[in-house]
Amino acid sequence: MDIATIFPYLILGSVLVFAGRTTRVKAIIAAVIIAVGAVVAAVAATTAVVLPEAVTGSAQWLPGLDALGGLFVLAVAVTGVACALYAIDYMPEHARGKSSTQVGIHFTALVALFYSMIGVVCATETYPFLFWWELMTLSSFVLVMFDAQHKEVLHAAVGYLVLMHIGFFLLLGAFAASGAEPAFFSGQGMTVPLFLLFLVGFGIKAGIFPLHMWLPVAHPAAPSHVSALMSGVMIKMGIYGIVRAALALPQEALMAMGLVVFALGAVTALFGIARAAVQSDLKRLLAYSSIENIGIICLGIGFGMVGRALNSDFITYAGFGGALLHVLGHAHYKTMLFLGAGSVVAATHHRDMNRLGGLLRRMPLTGTLFLVATMAICTVPALMGFTSEFVLYDGFFGAVTRGNGVVVAVVGIVVLALVGGLTLMTFTKAFGISFLGNPRSCAARDAREVPLLMLLAQVLPLAGILVGPVLYPYMVLENADALFGARYYAQPIIDTMFAVEWVMLGVAAVTGGLYYLKLRLNRRAALRPLRRPTWGCAFTVPTKRMQYTASSYNRELQTMMGERGAERLVHELDDEELFPTRHTFATEERDSTARAVTHWFALLLRRWTARLALFQTGKTNHYVLHALLLLVLILILSLCGAL
Repeated sequence: MDIATIFPYLILGSVLVFAGRTTRVKAIIAAVIIAVGAVVAAVAATTAVVLPEAVTGSAQWLPGLDALGGLFVLAVAVTGVACALYAIDYMPEHARGKSSTQVGIHFTALVALFYSMIGVVCATETYPFLFWWELMTLSSFVLVMFDAQHKEVLHAAVGYLVLMHIGFFLLLGAFAASGAEPAFFSGQGMTVPLFLLFLVGFGIKAGIFPLHMWLPVAHPAAPSHVSALMSGVMIKMGIYGIVRAALALPQEALMAMGLVVFALGAVTALFGIARAAVQSDLKRLLAYSSIENIGIICLGIGFGMVGRALNSDFITYAGFGGALLHVLGHAHYKTMLFLGAGSVVAATHHRDMNRLGGLLRRMPLTGTLFLVATMAICTVPALMGFTSEFVLYDGFFGAVTRGNGVVVAVVGIVVLALVGGLTLMTFTKAFGISFLGNPRSCAARDAREVPLLMLLAQVLPLAGILVGPVLYPYMVLENADALFGARYYAQPIIDTMFAVEWVMLGVAAVTGGLYYLKLRLNRRAALRPLRRPTWGCAFTVPTKRMQYTASSYNRELQTMMGERGAERLVHELDDEELFPTRHTFATEERDSTARAVTHWFALLLRRWTARLALFQTGKTNHYVLHALLLLVLILILSLCGAL
């Protein structure tokens, strides 16, 4: 039997999860089905990228897979296994009170989502592509709906489904207008109107601003392993479509469309990280951060398109290369962050960081893994997040020194620097408020480490974060010609990147050595580190309220963005009050963007309902008159032949 024929049986085999009697058994069956397909997909993806000339070899594993699709399939394989393994220990507690049928449908949808993403990337014709795309949407909708007994989850799932089908019909129109041989698959002949249709259709799935409305609502509503899978790789299917459509554009359209994608990427990145910085809900913070990372990827795609328009292999190479490296890196560290957030929620039953704190002492392994992922997303050298942004920075500065696309490159430098600073602020808050300090609630105080499988599930993405800076640059940059048609010598940038990483590893080694030396000397002198409570600013009895909260961490940024009342006093303090008496505090969250949209919609709705209220008089004779007038209107239209 050909290996490729195994995949349909694996997809159909997802119904075997219903044979499991317990939630854990169902989760194990789903994990095994996903793991088998992930191994095949990972081998096929690596072969397609590293040996693109061996088309027949890769086709025997996954028919239709090329070098570009291989990168996305590799991300799907790693993230899919991690999320499926995580669900084995996560779901039994989360699914408490659910029926066996509900749990079976959930895991069947999880398997369907995994294989539908691989199907999207491997499709080479319109109908298979749209079939897998729709299956991906429906299966993810079912997964988000798991806790539909909560009204906010139901609203998030329905809103997600509506927006995804708007995007689907845009893609359907684009493919219908493409003719018998769509430019999307042939790689040439893409027109500007078709590209714009593809950009909007795929942009909704990716969460590009202003098409992002579903993402910060649906991701927090879904179970944590589903959030990780959706944020880690599912939104990248939109990026895959945008890259594929961009590579099919003719030379004369590349500059204009490249600037459009570049501008959308810049706005999306700045908006996403600014919104993430002011969140106090841990999963919502990570969801907005995914919007920011999609913006960085689009920034690189737009820059690469400008490079193709200028016939500059260097700019094309840096733009597309940095974007594809960011696709792989973000898949790894965002998966770890969402799984870490899921562990926090499982241990404390809270997502609000204002009710967390002190978790590093109570959940040391979860806290350490979350810290590594935080360092990666903050682009600490020698971790995967640094690699992609280094390539983008090298491209921006290289474009300035070469005099090609100077304005675009300068804008890219400024945007990437601003995003980097806000990312550092956002994730020092996420880790510091959640894991450091003192517990702010009884749930945080009583938290315990999560089961072993929930920790082991993060080994694969952790390996990608640690080993990726060495392997992925060679995989992407050395195969740039097969991936996106840029012939450029990759070794200089790889050597420079490795030099920076070796220096930072040396600094880390020296710091660790000095700390170890200090411990040895203290041990010889029989000195023990003093453990005392944090100084409470002259208060003799410090409390948990004498520390920063998620709402107060960046109050200036909240004020600048119009976020008022994040933490307000119900009773104001008297200026003359030297020793404050008992006061009441309240915390409330306000989203200025959502408030502006809902205010406009509510105002429009009130106007129309006020007009319609003229017919609602409450008098029976008026309602009889309305019915009589309707019958007369039907009679007139029938006599005129209109009905």
